[in-house]
Amino acid sequence: MEETGNTPNSDLRPDYKILIPTSLVILSVCIPFVLYPDASQSILKTIFNMLSTYAGSAFLWISLSFVALSLYFIFSKYGNIKFGEPDEKPAFSDISWIAMMFCTGVAGAVMYWSVAEPLFDLAFPPMHAAPFSKEAYEWATTYVLFHWGPLTWSWYVICAIPICYMYYKRKKPVLRISTACEEALGKRVNGPLGSAIDSFFCIGLVASNAAVMAISVPIIAFSLSETFGIEPSLGLQLIVLATSTVIFSASVAAGLEKGIANLSYVNLIIAIALITFAFIVGPTTYIVDNFTNAFGMMLSNFFHMSLWTDPHTSGTFPQDWTVFYALWMASYGPFMGLFIARISKGRTVRQIVSMGLIFGILGGWLIHGVFGGYTLHLQLTGALDAAGILKEFGPAMAVVKVLSSLPGGIAILLAYCVFSTIFLATSVDSAAYALSTACTRKLGIGDHPTVGHRFFWAFLQAILPASMLFIGGIAPMKTFANVAGALMILVIIPMVISLFKMLKDEDPVRLKYPEIADKLERLDKLEALADLESPKQDYKQAS
Repeated sequence: MEETGNTPNSDLRPDYKILIPTSLVILSVCIPFVLYPDASQSILKTIFNMLSTYAGSAFLWISLSFVALSLYFIFSKYGNIKFGEPDEKPAFSDISWIAMMFCTGVAGAVMYWSVAEPLFDLAFPPMHAAPFSKEAYEWATTYVLFHWGPLTWSWYVICAIPICYMYYKRKKPVLRISTACEEALGKRVNGPLGSAIDSFFCIGLVASNAAVMAISVPIIAFSLSETFGIEPSLGLQLIVLATSTVIFSASVAAGLEKGIANLSYVNLIIAIALITFAFIVGPTTYIVDNFTNAFGMMLSNFFHMSLWTDPHTSGTFPQDWTVFYALWMASYGPFMGLFIARISKGRTVRQIVSMGLIFGILGGWLIHGVFGGYTLHLQLTGALDAAGILKEFGPAMAVVKVLSSLPGGIAILLAYCVFSTIFLATSVDSAAYALSTACTRKLGIGDHPTVGHRFFWAFLQAILPASMLFIGGIAPMKTFANVAGALMILVIIPMVISLFKMLKDEDPVRLKYPEIADKLERLDKLEALADLESPKQDYKQAS
């Protein structure tokens, strides 16, 4: 029986032309990881090296151009474009809206990298600095702020604009990536080409989200092991993944407003509490000075860092990190675009871009500045050899040991488990929502995919990270992010081209004077209503 939504042209049934091939590809990738983990790891490393080495410069240029595009939309006349009716009120409060964007955008990875990345940068520093030297300490936080700054969030907000435009301005009854490419690719997006684009999107999103889950689950497992004395093992990690999946499913069942919005709000409170506690009880002066110094270095070297490829040595730092982040954020870009579009009814282009950049960047910098600074101080003073733990036991154990070194370490670890699990839940829940919207036949404005459809994607997302846990290490996660990002860039470029084609149709008067145009539009509606009422009055008087 056909499932219909709130609008006449809705059709909430799954689109099997996208769902079936996507599911088969994901399952076919998972099986070799479980059966042949060593061979799979070798293949993944080869793919990662090829992508980052031979196409790295192109990815860096694209990433920097998206920062420029973000600034253009903030300060240009196109920033006045509103998604929805002229008098439309935002669907969510500012706090809920920002919290959902932030929690979905950074997911559980933010806590992992706030500790692990500075340690990697100390041991294998950029800009030809010697390992564990003064220069290495300075560049460590600088590069963390750089990687989690404008280069990250510009991918998200730029991808959101063409999707918002198609959905709210052109009234297309689908929230699909292929629809956002229509102006560039023509009506072909309604056929096999469109299905292929949406399948690429779904595969890329599942792969990039698997990377987030594969780094978050081990930390939660090690935290439980440290707290309760449980032996760390692959089995424990799989139990954590299964438990998390149940939580994701409960959030999915609750829906967008009650599920993701409430979880995001709770996690925002936990994040603020953890940051404040670590800042107060930690080396406060060092954290402030280190952040200030790193921020200044980043501003001074922003363009050099954005395009540095280290061509004259055998070093691979730009490929291992900056290119990796560019591709990882590209892999998340269309997903975040879909999610931001769904929650941004009543918002303007300028609001989406500026608030996404400002609050997304500031939130990430707060976490990285405090916990990254605390980690470096432990290493610098010799209070904890976090880099040695990372080398011997891996990043997950290093994160756990750093957090447990805070006063009340056990309570902090438990709070972190809740924090990380909720971050993961909002990310996977949001991804399940985006995947199900992409695989729904026709989704009208105000409609949601069916709960059963969202359940399907919540569980399917758990299969790939489960297989990645059999391999272990950071290399598989990076490779999945790179492959997913390369797939997504093939989709993002026609999205941006389509956006600029659509913007040519905008009324120049409305763009320059939006408030006056809105008033004139309301007057026209009142006059039209008066014209309709006039014959009625004449008829009543005559009778």
